[in-house]
Amino acid sequence: MRQGVGRWDKWPVTKEDRANALLQQGIERAKAGESNAALRLFDEARALVSDNPVVNYNAGLVQQQTGSVEAAVTAYRAAIGTQPEFTEAWINLSHALKQLGRYKEALETGERAIHLDAGNSSAWLAKGNALRGLRELAQAVETFRRGTEAVSENRELKVSLANTMRELGQVPEAIQLLRETIAEHSEFAEAHRDLAHALLLNGDYREGWHENRWRWGTGSLKGAKRHQLIPEWRGQSLTGKTILLWDEQGFGDAIQFVRFVPWAAEMGAEVVLEIQPELVRLFETVAGASAVLTRGESLPEVDYQSSLLDLPDVFCTEPPSIPNDMPYLHAGQATKFAASDRLRVGLCWAGNPSHDNDRNRSLDFTLLKPLLEMPGIDYFSLQVGSKAGEVAAEPKLQQPGRFCDFLDTAKFVVTLDLVITVDSSVAHVSGALGQAVWVLLPNAPDWRWSVDGKSTRWYPNTRLFRQPKGGDWESVIKKIGKKISDRTLNKPLTH
Repeated sequence: MRQGVGRWDKWPVTKEDRANALLQQGIERAKAGESNAALRLFDEARALVSDNPVVNYNAGLVQQQTGSVEAAVTAYRAAIGTQPEFTEAWINLSHALKQLGRYKEALETGERAIHLDAGNSSAWLAKGNALRGLRELAQAVETFRRGTEAVSENRELKVSLANTMRELGQVPEAIQLLRETIAEHSEFAEAHRDLAHALLLNGDYREGWHENRWRWGTGSLKGAKRHQLIPEWRGQSLTGKTILLWDEQGFGDAIQFVRFVPWAAEMGAEVVLEIQPELVRLFETVAGASAVLTRGESLPEVDYQSSLLDLPDVFCTEPPSIPNDMPYLHAGQATKFAASDRLRVGLCWAGNPSHDNDRNRSLDFTLLKPLLEMPGIDYFSLQVGSKAGEVAAEPKLQQPGRFCDFLDTAKFVVTLDLVITVDSSVAHVSGALGQAVWVLLPNAPDWRWSVDGKSTRWYPNTRLFRQPKGGDWESVIKKIGKKISDRTLNKPLTH
């Protein structure tokens, strides 16, 4: 007998009734965030009635939410096996398969869900997102468009349609559709955030920064905004004041926007930075920072606070006014290497795998192998994480040793003639150091790299190499190979 349940002889008589009682308890535990307890209750229910589709479906939901995606797939399939017309199980199975990178299966299950219920907006979202995973963007646009016709009031479908149009390069059209969605759903934070990214990509910075403040209302960031009890800085006088500037989200964002710290200091402020530990030693080199603290450390008394990402909005930053005096980060004492006629080139081929667009922005290391065959060049890995281990035995790619933090990375980067990298924190730290950087960009890049062009105002020493079409890294690597070959006899290498 389990504590709190009651006597067995007071339970419902049939196994089905007992299973349903356990199911309801499991659902309540799941709602309370007690995932392990919920799964135990679902397991007890399945031990009584193994083919209950609702139990299997709810177990799949919890498993998917806790990252056990393969187990979720098994649970959804079990639910469908018993109840083939269980539309929601087909939809969530499609999402789980997409998470696993099994896009063709995700597409098939999404199509099955639409066949069962063409009025279900989530079914159209499942199919459209699977097509985006397959890089079939034109078909995804058509799917989302048909979905909006079938379920005309669904705001998620309209936003997905707009974002896919943006990926296809139809940025003005995407902006217009997002504006229409916001006109109908003025408090829809995700639409505001996506409008911000489209505006920034299009170079409409002033409105883009303002719209980007809606990010705190989105599902992924709700409740994550720190220091809300401290007055937010919106441009008030900083003379004689202390301001806390703090980071959020990825390393690259913090590195990109810490350039605004000297501006705050020039306004008369004492600037305190609060950041992730991997950035502390490097950010201690930023001009104007009086203290650099790790997240969670005790804070001094401050008058104002702001996220680093909101500083461009406060400073009314337009593309021509981006602060780009380089370098604004410094490596300090770096290792010296003997003079050589051989070029020293650093490589980074993958970003953070949890990034929403990582599948498109990162590439398979094998695509870089033609570069390793070029004579007169020493290549060094700047890759960290699991991707670094995949090629540790590659004889033509030297391993510089373990980087404990970004200052270690910076100290090595400044010994190189060139950094070749995908859109990652390595691109940002190398650019902020004023090094020569070549950034490989997907056909639909992040907003900060703009829609076209070979250069960026954010990092003047950086050259951009863009995919001509989605997934086409081979032509980018060929272009880089030719470019570097033309420069091998002309050290030092610049952009």
